[in-house]
Amino acid sequence: MILTLLFTVLSGLITALVYSSATLSLWWALPLWLGFYLAVGLLYIVVVFGVWLIMPQKDPPPRGRYICHRFIKLTLSWILSLLGMRITLTGAETLPQIPFLLVGNHRSAFDPLCTAAVLTKQDIVFVAKPGVMNLPILGTILRHLHFLPIDRENARNAVTTIKRAAELIKDVGLSVGIYPEGTRNKGTDLLPFHAGSFKIAKLAACPVAVATVRYEKHGLLPWNKRVQIHIVDIMDTAFVAENNTAAMSERAEAAIRADMGL
Repeated sequence: MILTLLFTVLSGLITALVYSSATLSLWWALPLWLGFYLAVGLLYIVVVFGVWLIMPQKDPPPRGRYICHRFIKLTLSWILSLLGMRITLTGAETLPQIPFLLVGNHRSAFDPLCTAAVLTKQDIVFVAKPGVMNLPILGTILRHLHFLPIDRENARNAVTTIKRAAELIKDVGLSVGIYPEGTRNKGTDLLPFHAGSFKIAKLAACPVAVATVRYEKHGLLPWNKRVQIHIVDIMDTAFVAENNTAAMSERAEAAIRADMGL
């Protein structure tokens, strides 16, 4: 919203200046505004990526990490709004005031992007497939933000990632998101949960937030969606300490099923 408003005003001012200094037909106003809007947006992306290049790529200081997360959330919100995605978050008031593990159903590749964009008060990173981390530019940005790759087919790699995720919560102060289904679910039901995902909370001794995500068609294009993210349950640190990962997984799955009517 902030970037959309800023770019709209800037492109409008530039259009007004150009229009007032040139003998152009009124029909040129809208094309000029659209062109300058895209130009301003492109310049913003170039500047942000330039800042990324000069900042330390490994273990950035807290202030640098904070700036990175603010930039990425602003940029995500802007890009998602351009795609016609309208995201609403309910239940945010129940989220813990300390770093937590976020788990939920996995419907789309947009899940972590939409979730990160609307969790404006939390610095959250996600556990992702290794292929995403190898993408040009995007992979560099995600690694800089501490997103973690996990290869569930490689037990040693998965254990290393889980331990690192716990360290990010306990030592770095980031919240971590993971999808216990392990992959996107394109059906109407849930895929079996991987209880090992909850080992992160056990190692970090942190609360667990459970969320659901729904998509509803909105607009003409395939990616025009209404996205509803709902925080449906919170497992406090006492529950995490007293229960094993299987019990945590069962409670999370039950909460998601109840909220989605499955």
